[in-house]
Amino acid sequence: MMRVGIVGGGPAGLTLAATLRREATKAAPFEITVLERGSANRDQGNGWDLSKTAQEALARAGVDVPAVQRRGSDTARMFKVTNDARPETCMRWPNSLAKLGLKKDQVLEMLNQETSRNEIIHRLIAAATHSDGGSGSVTVRHDCNVSTARRTNDGRGVEILGRNGDSYGTYDVVVDASGIASRLRHCRFSEAADAFYTGRTIVQGIVSSPEKSWHPWLTSRLGEGSMAVAGPAPSGTGIEQWMAQRYGAALEDQHTNINLWCFTEGPNDIPSLLKLEGLHGITSDKDAVKATMDYCVQRLSHEDWPEMYRDAFRAAESIRVLPVFMHPMSELAFAHVVPDSEDLSVISIGDALHALPPWSGTSGNYALTDATELATALLKLREGTEGTCTQEQIAAVLREQEAAFLKRADGPRERCMQVRKISERVAKEMNLRDFSWEDLFLGTEAKDRSWFDLKSLFVIGFVRGMTFLNWLENYGIQPPKHEASAAAAAEPATQ
Repeated sequence: MMRVGIVGGGPAGLTLAATLRREATKAAPFEITVLERGSANRDQGNGWDLSKTAQEALARAGVDVPAVQRRGSDTARMFKVTNDARPETCMRWPNSLAKLGLKKDQVLEMLNQETSRNEIIHRLIAAATHSDGGSGSVTVRHDCNVSTARRTNDGRGVEILGRNGDSYGTYDVVVDASGIASRLRHCRFSEAADAFYTGRTIVQGIVSSPEKSWHPWLTSRLGEGSMAVAGPAPSGTGIEQWMAQRYGAALEDQHTNINLWCFTEGPNDIPSLLKLEGLHGITSDKDAVKATMDYCVQRLSHEDWPEMYRDAFRAAESIRVLPVFMHPMSELAFAHVVPDSEDLSVISIGDALHALPPWSGTSGNYALTDATELATALLKLREGTEGTCTQEQIAAVLREQEAAFLKRADGPRERCMQVRKISERVAKEMNLRDFSWEDLFLGTEAKDRSWFDLKSLFVIGFVRGMTFLNWLENYGIQPPKHEASAAAAAEPATQ
């Protein structure tokens, strides 16, 4: 029986665990232990829109994918605050195209339905630990503070250690799926290849039901999907981006996150300002919520922002402050491999290996792709060695997979760096009249693009075409669901 230790009980680690157990044969079973540092009942927050490959990975792991997706959430409307009655850009598959028999997945990979991370994890744990079919076992342990991993003295395995030096067991394979805060990445790559701060910090509030606390005009434009509004910074120079997104899988679950994306010199600037140093994840502490939401309200203090946008932050019941990090290109990682670690049976996947920022649109999807491909490789190895294999054979497979995972992330990483540059100029220097959501999509300003840049021309044409077709359908905006008076539901005035 192959012993597999997975550090990190998020979607990637659990997808790997569930797939291995479900597809293992009785002749070559796996004994899998998942070590998660968080508590079993903690709020995981929002998920992401699953690519086709990511959906296939979850389905393979035993998850009913539609059950974790929010129906109707594959819509994003982007406004300017000075004209927030009409989106500047609307990404939504128009009914007119659907009536012609054209399906969204035939045309583009992006713009899928949002998901509930809590529901994904709940269903993956059930699939991993269910005894029906497959072979072997999966044990999920929470509140496990892993510090490092090391080769055993006899060279026949890898031991996982806690922060106090206590042992979490010895394994034939150790998979690090613990995300950007990984403590095992240094088993393979030195500090010179560590993740770097992108200069952006996401300040997020979570509202359980905007229908109960937001202006109905605002909730009607949010709908079941996402909404972004650009408006002036307090000084009038620079742009604030107000963003909201639904993420409850069931339609009756109205949970929504509301965000500001802030540029700072260092990752601890905002946490220090708000006295939230050391805070990890989501908190409902009243003092922390008030301090954080007051900060967001102040950033929307320019007179062009209607009061309803500030009130949306005031309605938050919990918060998270998330400095965004990103790993460097694969070339740098390969240049800083830890000596004598090539034959170590440890591999990182997802953000632990190649973290990408949220604006890449690929981070979570690549993590699930890593997990399902690693599962295939380990299953194939077990079959090819008739259930028994050496540490050298395992390590060789891990190195091959590691290289492929790192290189795959280079393309989106390059684009993310480009988008970051224009985003910083937007946040610090640009006036609202010069701002365009299209520029953020492309990572370049219109004045810097050439008419011979066919890729940019195609993207702009597609986005504008989608927006026009949605204009014919009122952008898919439904009348406010709130039982409010006609005056309350009317378009609000700037306050």
